Amino acid sequence: MNRLDRFITPLALILIMSLAACKKDNTGPGVEDSFEAVIESGGGFAEPSKSTEILDASSYEEVIDGTTWTCTTETLDIKDGAGGKDGFPLFSPNSSVIYPGNMLQGNSLNSATPKIIAVERAAGTISTDVVDGNIQSTFQVDAISKSEVINAINNIINTSTGVVPANFSFRYENVQSREQFALSAGVDVNTTFYELEANVSFSTDKAYNRFLVTLNQSYYTMSFDIPTSLDKLFDASVTPADLAKYVGPGNPATYISDVTYGRIFYMLIESTSSRTEMDAAIAASFNGIGTSVDGYVETNFLQDLDELKIQVYAFGGEASSTLQTIGETNLSTLVDLLAESSQITTGKPISYVVRSVYDNQIVSTQLATKYDVTNCTPSGPNGAPPYTEHWTGKVISTMGPVGAAYNTYGNEFILISKDGTQFLRSNVGDLEGPFSIDALGTTPCTFDAIGAACNLDGNQYGDFYLMAFDASGTQYAYMNPSGVWSSDPQPISNLAYGTCPFNITGVGAMAFNFKDPDGPSGRFMFNRPGDKYSYYLNNPQGFDPVYNTWQWGPDYSLPFEKIGAAIGFYIGDDKFFILFNDLGTKYCVYGNVFGTGSPGVLGPFDL
Repeated sequence: MNRLDRFITPLALILIMSLAACKKDNTGPGVEDSFEAVIESGGGFAEPSKSTEILDASSYEEVIDGTTWTCTTETLDIKDGAGGKDGFPLFSPNSSVIYPGNMLQGNSLNSATPKIIAVERAAGTISTDVVDGNIQSTFQVDAISKSEVINAINNIINTSTGVVPANFSFRYENVQSREQFALSAGVDVNTTFYELEANVSFSTDKAYNRFLVTLNQSYYTMSFDIPTSLDKLFDASVTPADLAKYVGPGNPATYISDVTYGRIFYMLIESTSSRTEMDAAIAASFNGIGTSVDGYVETNFLQDLDELKIQVYAFGGEASSTLQTIGETNLSTLVDLLAESSQITTGKPISYVVRSVYDNQIVSTQLATKYDVTNCTPSGPNGAPPYTEHWTGKVISTMGPVGAAYNTYGNEFILISKDGTQFLRSNVGDLEGPFSIDALGTTPCTFDAIGAACNLDGNQYGDFYLMAFDASGTQYAYMNPSGVWSSDPQPISNLAYGTCPFNITGVGAMAFNFKDPDGPSGRFMFNRPGDKYSYYLNNPQGFDPVYNTWQWGPDYSLPFEKIGAAIGFYIGDDKFFILFNDLGTKYCVYGNVFGTGSPGVLGPFDL
């Protein structure tokens, strides 16, 4: 080798090393240099927007069974959040990635099966929310893995009392499209919804109306102790480069903090009957739940629907009781069957809460969809609700005008004659009677005639006290839940320590408003002429100011200047009032009658 070669070789080596050093210096610190940098590159989650925008609307009239309806179709652009404190719903029994402490890739949370962050994990603590005297309500695991966590959960359950706390909810709603169905279930219509739809899907052979019934029973929640630092999440062998394979811009790191175990039950009810008929039938079944002493409701309202189809998806719970529900069309019986079996060992993961590693905040993801919703309301005097439409032409011809009325349970109404001596019993489509008012209870009525009556506990309970005024409106008595009337009527001057504003005129009508399970209850009272009313609260006893009847409601749209009878009652979560004119020949319905969430008036209708 000559001298030139000996000079060039070391020079070239120095030059190459210098260039490499310059290149490294120009890049600066890499995102893989620390866990903090990797987590920060993924970032957190923006709060999802929630809005409903009407993109288009059109109206038309349709005649159904001789009744004219005004129908409005709206194209809605819906934005909502999934997850959050209520958790992401879980439908698949094979979702092996869902357990407390597991780490998930943030951009996959709306997927049917979220993608995991597959790195070795540090130790952790699993605990339960059930406070039942269990001396081992927490369990330490050496590393967060499915096998370790499931073992911890089994250890906690094994030492528990096995008693499942009461945490049961059910609801129903009209669903008119796949998109609305998915939004109601809290999932993305293009991903997770396919799992639910594989078990419960829309029939396409006819034009069906559909209602979705959801029953959810939470047994217990297992939680992963929130890590106070990144060292609490990862095993010592994990490097930032290992984590960076799964986390980056647009893909935040998350972990499952809580998993709720229990069972969920979806029932899709389809029928060619009208939505109003279906709503009435389902509401009747719902209102029957828990209202009778023996838990049995004789009428199966759903069986009367035309071309009825029912699809069921059940996840979790004891198998034999769940199988008994298949084909069951009486919602009260269905709930009783599910309530009979609540073994803590049969719970399945039904929802899970996700937190961001970046800031430990609970994560919600954005759901966005568009769909059409059609709502129809009766037009004109013939559009009475299905609960009362059979009154027209029958009440007066059978008994005469109405002078008092109240609701017992569900959709059963008692209509008392204007002279106060007899009554009709009404349920959806049925009208029985007239009967003597002595048949209202198990003992004869305290009064010869009733001028006003009110169920003090509301129609959501089987047992109730009835308060009644005599025909003069100046004396009142009670009938207890056993049907026994009080034998000592009280003068109106004893009501609210003598402060009743209608001491002179007497009380002519009453309507239930609310009942607190702890005791207090409230009702509206109208004076005997029917042109004024006041609100009465029994605990502490007292009356609100007196208002003119025409001031009823926020928009003063009541069609009557005087009220002769009134009923307050619930259908689902909505409270309604049936108000009769002072002659007892017409009535109207007040409440969320158009489904908009705002009160309105339906009617008047003839009796």
